[in-house]
Amino acid sequence: MATVKRRRRLSQRELGPYKRHELLTGEIDYPMQGYTGYGDGTGTGTDLAAFIGDEMRADWKTHREELLKFWASGEYTTGEIFPDSKPWLFVCGRPGTVPWAARQFDRARSGGDRDRRPGGMLSV
Repeated sequence: MATVKRRRRLSQRELGPYKRHELLTGEIDYPMQGYTGYGDGTGTGTDLAAFIGDEMRADWKTHREELLKFWASGEYTTGEIFPDSKPWLFVCGRPGTVPWAARQFDRARSGGDRDRRPGGMLSV
């Protein structure tokens, strides 16, 4: 008898491990091959803010609630949570703070920098 494994339903539009990692951390991690994030793929452009564009904003808008919920949980990016996770893109949420993309794109909601904590994190 075969074992049936149930996986968590993926978002409507697949984000992918590199873009997810970058939205959460603001860090670009170029692998040797197979990079699918927002950066230029050359390894020279590692400032994610330089790559902010319509695609990144749309991805944040689409996946915002899911990523904020993950971040607030304090969980790690494992295959149980994100089936396409990569071990070299391992990150842990941090309750009481928000991910990089929230600090970039949700400023109007948070009142700008007035809610910023030491270390650049915004309170939720």
